[in-house]
Amino acid sequence: MLSRTSSRTASSLLRSASNSSPAHLLPAITTTTTTALRTESPFLSSRKLRRGSPAKIYYRRLHSTPVLRKGITPGSADPAPPKVESSNPNIAGGANHVMQPSPLTDEQYREYSEHYFNLLLSQIEQLQEDGSDVEAEYSAGVINITVPNSGVYVLNKQPPNKQIWLSSPLSGPKRYDWVVQGDHMDEKEGTREFIKGQWIYLRDGSNLTTLLNEELNLGIKYDVYEETEV
Repeated sequence: MLSRTSSRTASSLLRSASNSSPAHLLPAITTTTTTALRTESPFLSSRKLRRGSPAKIYYRRLHSTPVLRKGITPGSADPAPPKVESSNPNIAGGANHVMQPSPLTDEQYREYSEHYFNLLLSQIEQLQEDGSDVEAEYSAGVINITVPNSGVYVLNKQPPNKQIWLSSPLSGPKRYDWVVQGDHMDEKEGTREFIKGQWIYLRDGSNLTTLLNEELNLGIKYDVYEETEV
């Protein structure tokens, strides 16, 4: 009897000890956990703010200048003329840039334009004799010059305007007028080396002979009318 009673007493003591131990340990565990959370919470919250903070956006200001197109509408002013040199070497003898053509009669125009076209065709024939693949065709006042790897040059007479028109695959279209020394007030006698006329692009003062010599590798003389009465 004593042994059974002692055994039961020992069992009850062990149960009470096991049940009471977590209660004693719980405050310490709770205190430690709370302290740890309080210690780490500032770092956790600051990381979340850094990750969640919005990215900076940078703006670049663009400045635009309005484009003025004068001379297009009736109420706008005329655009300034292009700047040209006072002495243009492309004009025969380096004469001053002129803005008006010299007068020509219909007969003179036919003679001078035909003379120039024949001279140009002779230069093309010389190129062909030297082995060039350049081809030329002349019909009804129009010359077509085909240059391999460049394109087709077209020169045609314009009797109503007394002009020679050129279409170049390199420099574009131009209209040339007849200009002679001494026909303009800004020229002095003897200031131009070549006293005969030239075909001049009045917009910039360039010479048709200069352009053809440079783009077609020709050797046309500037004074092509030295034996022609002007």
